[in-house]
Amino acid sequence: MTLSILLIHILAGAIALLTGYAVAFIKKGQLAHKYLGRTYVAAMLSLGLSGTYIAVFRQVPISILNGLVLCYLVLSSLNTIWQSPGKTNYFDKLLFIFVSFIILGFVWYGYQASHAVGGKLGGFGIEAFAVFGSMMVCFWIGDYLNLKQGGSRGKNRLIRHLWRMYFPLMMSTAAFFFGQSRHLPEAVQRIEFLLVPLLLVIFTAVFWVVKVGTEKFRMNQIHS
Repeated sequence: MTLSILLIHILAGAIALLTGYAVAFIKKGQLAHKYLGRTYVAAMLSLGLSGTYIAVFRQVPISILNGLVLCYLVLSSLNTIWQSPGKTNYFDKLLFIFVSFIILGFVWYGYQASHAVGGKLGGFGIEAFAVFGSMMVCFWIGDYLNLKQGGSRGKNRLIRHLWRMYFPLMMSTAAFFFGQSRHLPEAVQRIEFLLVPLLLVIFTAVFWVVKVGTEKFRMNQIHS
């Protein structure tokens, strides 16, 4: 693993978190939302790809897959909002195939973990692979329905966009504040402090999904 890839991963993670938090709180439809959203997508893709590369080097299968999950989610979210309502394209089909392989990856590595010495593979047991795999099955079902219906419209389109943008932010927040907590000041390493950023992202995601689901929204309010 080269130092440059590690530095890219750290920098991309910092930018993704900062821009993700900013986009979550600023008014939708503003010019700042548009450019911060694009920066967030670029940073999250860099974070996912560099994370997968590092995980391959360190032989941590669940991180290999989760790096790809970040890329899949932001790309599918972006593709949802950039195409016309009630439409699908070849990219939707490619992403559906992509997430299918990711799910198979969780199944395969989960199986290997269940037969590994100590019941863990790369430090994680079958439970972790089952949890993440199950979540990806939910997204797979969403993709299948989206393709079957010929695309999403109205509020469903916005909600699909929001969840797929917020979920990578939730994953990255949890990975940083829990996975790297030993690098934080000792005073904030207590669980009640570490939970605050994650809960903030979750509550913000729920707020916007409920708001979109209960109010009349124009599509240009959410455009990235």
